[in-house]
Amino acid sequence: MIKKNTKAIFEDGEYAGTYDWQGGIPLSEGEHMAIKIDGKTLQYKLMKKEVIYSVESEEQIVNITYSFKESK
Repeated sequence: MIKKNTKAIFEDGEYAGTYDWQGGIPLSEGEHMAIKIDGKTLQYKLMKKEVIYSVESEEQIVNITYSFKESK
């Protein structure tokens, strides 16, 4: 069975921080994302996507890290 971990890093702006995205969202580098929070819409661009696949015995782990920057 494959275990998938997804982390989203928002480097700046009002949504700055690191978030655990259980289940994940399939995104590609360069893609834009709108985040609606507290009646506002924040715009971010996916700058980097890193995927690391590890096999440990019979366990398979996929770690995905997304890095976003605010876009205006």
